[in-house]
Amino acid sequence: MTTTADNDNPVLSKLARENGAPAVIDVWAQIANPRFSQQAWLKPLLRWTGRDALPPSTVAETVAAMDAGGVDLALISAWSAPTGWLIENGEVADQVAAAPDRLRGLAAVDLARPMEAAREVRRCAEQGFVGVRVVPWLWDLPPNDRRYYPVYAACVEAGLPFCTQIGHTGP
Repeated sequence: MTTTADNDNPVLSKLARENGAPAVIDVWAQIANPRFSQQAWLKPLLRWTGRDALPPSTVAETVAAMDAGGVDLALISAWSAPTGWLIENGEVADQVAAAPDRLRGLAAVDLARPMEAAREVRRCAEQGFVGVRVVPWLWDLPPNDRRYYPVYAACVEAGLPFCTQIGHTGP
């Protein structure tokens, strides 16, 4: 699970609990599998954070890390890329099912197939996913590209937020 500087701040988690709100900290969280962990674009980020590799992780390890950081709830993201699925929506659904009180799912879609992507948004909404996340830098497609339009419409129809990050993380 990735963290930000605020994720490790016990004061923020304490304030959230005192106000009755969960300490949701990062929609960029994922439970890494081998496909995801081996992506070349992770290398600069790993160097930047002083790590050699990103080992695959498990739901139990993620929940333990959440406990250690005072995190009550995490949004776990699926990842789809032009080269194929890195973390499939089904994997995320299984992860959420393993810790339903701690995890929520963010679906991903294949922008190369916009109409199938719209159907996937609807399917994931029915399964309880709480949003859809696409990172334009991974697809090399700006968020105003026409391939997004069916996805945007499906998100509106399903009542799901569309989450994105325009720039790349790290140096």
